[in-house]
Amino acid sequence: MTCLSFELKVLAPLPIGFAVFMVHLATIPITGIGINPARSFGAAVIYGKQKAWDDQWIFWVGPFIAAAIAAFYHQYILRAAAVKALGSFRSTA
Repeated sequence: MTCLSFELKVLAPLPIGFAVFMVHLATIPITGIGINPARSFGAAVIYGKQKAWDDQWIFWVGPFIAAAIAAFYHQYILRAAAVKALGSFRSTA
């Protein structure tokens, strides 16, 4: 089982890299994507024109919305399922 666990850890960067690749592939033609907000902010500061600032909000609002959704999912879906499973385990023991 330890060997399988090690293999999964070694393969973990592959789906992350694939997701980043797909985001770039889909959005470079649309916005010239910078999926790192700091990179997008730096380019907008250096470029200094209004066009660079038009879509800047999405690079800051998007991660906050995603974090809120992830926190809600963790708190009310994942933890609720774990508490329910633990409660049923304790009642049968």
